Amino acid sequence: MTSSDTISTIHDLMPPTPRWAFSEYERIRHRLPRHESPAVATAPEMQPSLGPLADRYDAFIFDAFGVLNIGDQALLHAVTRFAELQQAGKPCLILSNAATASTARLLEKYRRMGFGIGEGQLISSRWLLEQALADNPRRGLWGVIAPLEANPQTLGVNYLSIQGEPNVSLRERMDRCDGFIFLSTRDWTRDHQAQLEASLASYPRPLEVANPDLVAPRGDRLTLEPGFFSHQLADRTGITPVFYGKPYSPTFQAALERLGHPDPSRVLMVGDTLHTDILGGLSAGMGTLLVTDHGSLSGLDIGACITRSGITPDVVAPHI
Repeated sequence: MTSSDTISTIHDLMPPTPRWAFSEYERIRHRLPRHESPAVATAPEMQPSLGPLADRYDAFIFDAFGVLNIGDQALLHAVTRFAELQQAGKPCLILSNAATASTARLLEKYRRMGFGIGEGQLISSRWLLEQALADNPRRGLWGVIAPLEANPQTLGVNYLSIQGEPNVSLRERMDRCDGFIFLSTRDWTRDHQAQLEASLASYPRPLEVANPDLVAPRGDRLTLEPGFFSHQLADRTGITPVFYGKPYSPTFQAALERLGHPDPSRVLMVGDTLHTDILGGLSAGMGTLLVTDHGSLSGLDIGACITRSGITPDVVAPHI
């Protein structure tokens, strides 16, 4: 079975699995930040939780899903741990690859779960994209791939919605665009993808992606996300997408700036994904903690994943 056949099978017949997602991250590794593994490999430190690390670091950056919450429910003790760190004077940020919800909506979500955070403590890939568009306004007409509920009008670009039936009319809309912004895969099918691929192959244009994740949890299954389809477009058309969010370095530089430019080695990045949270944190010079009870690697052999990827967190714990 070819890679293309595998992609079609995953997309059309079955949801992706954690094992498949891990392998797919390895396949597109050449587009992820580089991090040189130590000449002599060392095993990560094992801890029961984040607790023993609290005095070791000056600030903490948290991924959300699998670390702080599952869906709309906070994980056991996560709210307490977050509050304890803040009460101890430790700055805490949430760093999310969420792209469809505004900062205000995300803040409301986390506050409803019990996390005491202010606007300055949340950085999403949607916010990073919005900042980039504000700093360097895009000219022309941009196709935005997202449902209307994602409020594309707040992006500050002259846009055309790329949604609806994948017919001749949609292809004509694609061909009119000077670039594309990928926010969401809701209602995005292989036929939509084929049309966008053909449009970009006939006339390469910029593609900006506000969610680099390959997969995301939705209930009890994983769904394919903008990062997956964008890497597929890069493979097949030769374009170079611009990604906003983890693991790419501007995301972590924005987090360090928000924290007041501390020594990165005194900041702990806490996440559940080797190829986004941990790789990004390591590449930025931060300490890293991989949590394993929930999230992207749940059910996999963590040691084997670390060995295969060469992405070694400083610490591994089941939860925070």
